[in-house]
Amino acid sequence: MELTPTLGQKIINETKKLINENIIIVNNQAIIIASTDCSRIGDFHEGALQTIKNNTTTILTEDHLQSMKGIRPGVNLPITIENHVIGVIGITGNPKEIIPLASLMKKMTELLIRENIYVQELEWHARAMEAYFFEWVQMEQPSEEFLKRGKLLDIHLSPPLRCSIIEIDFSKHKDVINEILDLLLLKLPCVAIRWGHNRIVLLTEEDKFELDTLKIQFETFQSYIINKLRIPFSIGIGSKSNSFFIKDSYQKATKALSLTNANTITAYDELLLETCLDEVSHNVRIDFINKVLSPLDKEEALLNTLKVFLKNNLNLKATASELHIHINTLHYRLSRIEQLTGLNPKNTYTIAVFYIAFSFLDENPKK
Repeated sequence: MELTPTLGQKIINETKKLINENIIIVNNQAIIIASTDCSRIGDFHEGALQTIKNNTTTILTEDHLQSMKGIRPGVNLPITIENHVIGVIGITGNPKEIIPLASLMKKMTELLIRENIYVQELEWHARAMEAYFFEWVQMEQPSEEFLKRGKLLDIHLSPPLRCSIIEIDFSKHKDVINEILDLLLLKLPCVAIRWGHNRIVLLTEEDKFELDTLKIQFETFQSYIINKLRIPFSIGIGSKSNSFFIKDSYQKATKALSLTNANTITAYDELLLETCLDEVSHNVRIDFINKVLSPLDKEEALLNTLKVFLKNNLNLKATASELHIHINTLHYRLSRIEQLTGLNPKNTYTIAVFYIAFSFLDENPKK
């Protein structure tokens, strides 16, 4: 572990809240890397060198100014991590006034460094997991050697497996990603992998969580996060894989996520028509919308009537009630729709045509 200027400045910023004195952070080469007095950064500090060599607190007085280079009266304390001196924290001022706080300053500094080491280890582990999963989804069948590597990263899974993807806008919530990962692992036995900037990949064992159970767990977790952290998110659930071939499940989880509405949970296995419609090209979608709905472009009331009619599963009474119109008015509107489009909204085939057109229109509202 080496002290860096960035970490040194972080320590300065925190420790100066405790004491109204000049503070320096010195690396293991006795070079000042951070200071409340910026003019001292880069200077050699002979008193710190003595502190590093002896691994003891050094008290510097006016008497030392002539014999030691780069010092000021004060106290130097070794920064010790895992029994190694990695640097020095120095406090300028009257030693008698400083010493009572010196031990606290040293402990606080070492605590900040240990916290930084922990964060770095978490970051390394997250990147290693992401790189490992990236390799995994490229493979047809992982080798035994590859699976052993996974165990070193605490990936202990047995097929059948299922891949799910959580999508959260972490750009607005950067400080909570590790908290969300910890909560996931606490509430749902799984492997959780940070995936890019806004996603978390989850791998679960089917023997522990079949689809229905998994959805309930996700709904509970989603509700908890929204209530506790006020962070909405969506989840796409892939199909199960009977082997360590996870690529297909991952691709289906991605597809389910792309077809889900905001803040919902969507399982690929429960998608029917949506998966077919998703394969239709943009140009074909626009052409289909124009063919089916263009005669109603200027008939907003008729378009809305048709939408509500489909939503209510062709129930005339429910549709009229929702639209606050008489049943005879509804019959007239449906008849008018047929006149303008040439399509009978009570015909089974036509119902499917209208449903598909509205599905495409929701994705292209300006067309």
